[in-house]
Amino acid sequence: MNLSKLFEAQAILDKRIVEEKGLEGQDLLDKKILALQVELGELANEWRGFKFWSENREPNIIHCHACNGYGYFDSTYQEGCGYCHTTGIQENPLLEEYVDCLHFILSIGHDIDMDKWDFGYDFSEDTLNCECITEQFILLIQLAGNVYNNKEQEDIHKDNPEVSQLELEMNTWRNYRFLIASFMSLGKMLSFTPEQIEQAYFEKNKINHERQVSGY
Repeated sequence: MNLSKLFEAQAILDKRIVEEKGLEGQDLLDKKILALQVELGELANEWRGFKFWSENREPNIIHCHACNGYGYFDSTYQEGCGYCHTTGIQENPLLEEYVDCLHFILSIGHDIDMDKWDFGYDFSEDTLNCECITEQFILLIQLAGNVYNNKEQEDIHKDNPEVSQLELEMNTWRNYRFLIASFMSLGKMLSFTPEQIEQAYFEKNKINHERQVSGY
């Protein structure tokens, strides 16, 4: 997955939203952090695995109507379904919610000046993995809060000569790296490939641009 390409695409979308909504000069980090935490909740809701009280704990997936979810039209797997590109899936709300979260994670990265870092950075070095998906969701919500708290500390101590601003910035970036790397780890736990995530991200990015035209 080309994170640089995703960061650049998100920056263009963010700039458009700010300009068209008249948000120039406003600090939107707190709203983006909360939006991410809400989206993580919506993603968990589509995953359903934590719902111990329910008989249905499987993700909601709409199978392809053309091939009935098989991905192919014959038993020899020669004639692939062009409608679903042989995936057997017509709609995947779980993946859609995942890339909604990714939009906000990338946007938060810009707000905390993550562009000072090389986007070719190997985020896998900072991955935090829990033993189960439920715990991974809890971790991600906590990490999002950590990023906000770190940024708040930067603002509180920005004029304090006794506090190293660089050290505060490093704390923010470190937690952000934990956040994005652990989110990518969640994607693996949910069985998404980097190619699926990138394709779904750009499909939703296009929709988000269209929404600015339609007055969403």
